[in-house]
Amino acid sequence: MSVQGVSAHASPELPYRELFLHIAEQSSDAVFTKDLQGRYTFINSAGARYLGRSVEEVLGRKDDELVPMEEAQATMEFDRQVLLAGRMLHSEMSERMAGAQREWLSTKGVLRDQGGQVMGLFGIARDLSAHLRGEEAQRRNEALFRLAVSGSFDAFFILRGEDEGLRVLHLNTHAESLLGCRAREAEGHLLSEFPHAAFIAPAASCEAFWRTGRPQDEEVLQELPGGARRWLRRELRAVGDCLAVTVRDITQQRESEARLRLNERMASIGMLAAGVAHEINNPLAFVSGNLGFIQGELRRPEPLEELRGELLEAVTEAREGAERMRLIVQSLQSLSRGDPVASQPLELHEVLETSIHLVQGKVCSRARLVRDYGELPQVQGNAVQLAQVFVNLLVNAAQAMPASGGEIQLTTRVHDDARVRVEVRDTGCGIPPESLERIFEPFFTTKPVGEGTGLGLPISHGIIRALGGELSVESTVGEGTTFRILLPTVAEHLPEAPRPYHAAAFAVSPPSF
Repeated sequence: MSVQGVSAHASPELPYRELFLHIAEQSSDAVFTKDLQGRYTFINSAGARYLGRSVEEVLGRKDDELVPMEEAQATMEFDRQVLLAGRMLHSEMSERMAGAQREWLSTKGVLRDQGGQVMGLFGIARDLSAHLRGEEAQRRNEALFRLAVSGSFDAFFILRGEDEGLRVLHLNTHAESLLGCRAREAEGHLLSEFPHAAFIAPAASCEAFWRTGRPQDEEVLQELPGGARRWLRRELRAVGDCLAVTVRDITQQRESEARLRLNERMASIGMLAAGVAHEINNPLAFVSGNLGFIQGELRRPEPLEELRGELLEAVTEAREGAERMRLIVQSLQSLSRGDPVASQPLELHEVLETSIHLVQGKVCSRARLVRDYGELPQVQGNAVQLAQVFVNLLVNAAQAMPASGGEIQLTTRVHDDARVRVEVRDTGCGIPPESLERIFEPFFTTKPVGEGTGLGLPISHGIIRALGGELSVESTVGEGTTFRILLPTVAEHLPEAPRPYHAAAFAVSPPSF
């Protein structure tokens, strides 16, 4: 909008007139002058906009001609006080103007001619409505924030980074137990003054947070004041230029998960009992048969030299059978305890056959099992843990079959130069897309209540990932599901120490059935 000139009542000899008009026009405040009768002799665009008029409509008119009398009264009264006082006055006013309620900071003073006589007044008015609304909203938000933080079951800290270290600005009631003192005794102090609470914002986590800008979420086992050891989940986030730290006690959750994993293992042991009995029965027959042969031969009165070779062979077979039973029992013990075990080169088809034997009764009663094995190099893994995975996938496939039965196909192939592929494909009911997205989430299950805990697939996923492999799934409702496992071969697998399976990764428990 173009700059509007002053009226004939204003002196054209004002110094810096053009500069004044330019600054006034660019201002977001209302800038105006009036004569002694209250008529506007100058007003900038912002002032006219507050009145709901154009500049041309305002010049030469009084407030009560521009807005209703009840809206103009406060302004006209302030004008009268300024003219009577003959000096500059300031006022904060709340008034309705042009249909909107506004909060003003208004400054007005008198205009004098060259002889010193009062010829009118000038005014600058700033609309504080948005500012005051913002302040009120901020106060309300702060009150809600403090209410929410004080009522939270999590420990909450606001920390500010300074040259000396992290300073505690605010903490809630639950955070007091971590510091071992009341909030008012800690606020304003450096976090380093509480050495036992260094875990709240360790230097490494803070450095990673400020470097990446990403929230840091970690779980720690911590000894608290009083000697109690608790599992805590710590989360670091930015709040302006400060650091917000939330610490949640997840000890009960961890204990519940441990109990659930134990129940899962015990259920697995019970279900596998029949299969294990069958698996042990064969080597037991070798041992019993060979020991019976040796016993019978030793009772013969004639010399045994000519039978020496046969006896040694029988002893060897008996020892092999006993060793096989020992390995089966060891596997069951590892399964029941959830022990981490070492990774080693192994024949994948042998692990698959062992898994099939373990669940043969449960699987073959509901589906026809088809093997399609290719020639494979050795893979790096652990037979016990891979058996957990294959048993879980086979039983899940069998449970997905309709009452009329179906087919489960086991396929093995070389996937590429560094990996082999195992596929467990069934012709069961399939998995809906909305469930497929969550299939590897802990505790998510599509099975009826009592039939599954939702840990089997997350556990399997964790085992395969820990071995350097991949586990994926494809499914079509009404057609079936395919689980695909990629495992590294021995040649490409880098030697490393056995990887532990942490509870948080759901990789130590047996499969869910």
